[in-house]
Amino acid sequence: MRIALFTDSYTPYVSGVVRSIQRFSQQLLAQGHEVYIFAPDYPNRKVNGEVQILSQESATKVFRFYSVPAPTHPSFTLPIPISPKADGLIKELQIDIIHTHSPFLMGQLGAVLAKRHGTPLVFTHHTLYHEYIHYVPAFKRFTKQMIINFLHHYCNKCTHIIAPTPYIKDMIIDLYKIKRPVSAIPTGIDLKAYQGDQINKDWLKNKLGIPASHQVILFVGRLGKEKNVDIVIDSFKIINECLSETALVFVGEGPELKRLKERASSLGLDKKVYFTGLLDSTEIVNAYYGADIFLFGSITETQGLVTVEAMAAGLPVVAVNATGTRDIVMDGFNGFLTANNAQQLAERTIEVLKTPELYQDLRKNALTTAQEYSLENTTRILLQAYENALKNPILAKPRRYAKRKDK
Repeated sequence: MRIALFTDSYTPYVSGVVRSIQRFSQQLLAQGHEVYIFAPDYPNRKVNGEVQILSQESATKVFRFYSVPAPTHPSFTLPIPISPKADGLIKELQIDIIHTHSPFLMGQLGAVLAKRHGTPLVFTHHTLYHEYIHYVPAFKRFTKQMIINFLHHYCNKCTHIIAPTPYIKDMIIDLYKIKRPVSAIPTGIDLKAYQGDQINKDWLKNKLGIPASHQVILFVGRLGKEKNVDIVIDSFKIINECLSETALVFVGEGPELKRLKERASSLGLDKKVYFTGLLDSTEIVNAYYGADIFLFGSITETQGLVTVEAMAAGLPVVAVNATGTRDIVMDGFNGFLTANNAQQLAERTIEVLKTPELYQDLRKNALTTAQEYSLENTTRILLQAYENALKNPILAKPRRYAKRKDK
């Protein structure tokens, strides 16, 4: 199968969407499929170790589009979805499926090309778009309802829609009044990366100078307003007053990084709160294994991929009961869900860290949950969605390609 992925973000930018594209692409390649990625360029951003690792064998070929920095978020670039070559490439490559990972810039181009070539259009709804208006000043004059209407029209142009969780599937069907087939297909994880002798459980404490006796509370994710990161620091303030031998580690970067450091300092936690910045894939696994519990406050997740990653390392998760997260974290089984309240997050975290028997039960069940999200399993479900899209008698019109001789 020949698959074209259209995305508004890709390496060297790091996000859950990029990780999802990379992981599925690598697995599709391993199974003998061809993957072509149409993505923005990042001319002013250097390629670091994270990018090099993420980019290894991730696509048959990547086509970059001229891009400009986003006004309110310079590390994110906005691709200009205009190219005289794109139309010819779809025909030349004899693309079977066009799969968009955004409904906006590159997503619009993908939709136009899919219609022009009679190619099935698959769309993954990665993001609760109406919760991210603060990053696009021009959108502030629009209402959330207008964004919802936009998604309604886009989704109903698609052959098949993918949601990361069953909850998000039901939500978008109702919210956007979708009439097309929708599947719940989470992004999987490579469980092999969480096994073997390459794991270094002491790496995190050694890197940051955290005392060996301390219990480590971990957050992994983009440091942005939508991740509700303030509640993590507020919770830790309460936790540390009860359990003095604890440390909080933030893995990631984002526009809130500087302010979070200042907030930690103002709360007297500057020697207890650590910021690693971006880590490569091996370091992230070591970070999970170097922690004792995962604390997550985001209220805008569609899946909460980092919660699955944490569970793959055997970490219990204490998180705000919000979209996406609640499909993975089962209250009292592999972690706890709370209201969007720092006191409740802190109380549950303290309970887990102070109760060894409870901790071990949650840890065992977290490992069991992670097995359900193997990349091989989720890619198998994705390929079935592609097959269903190709068989759609209404939308998947016969393509006008001459048969190509494969090498």
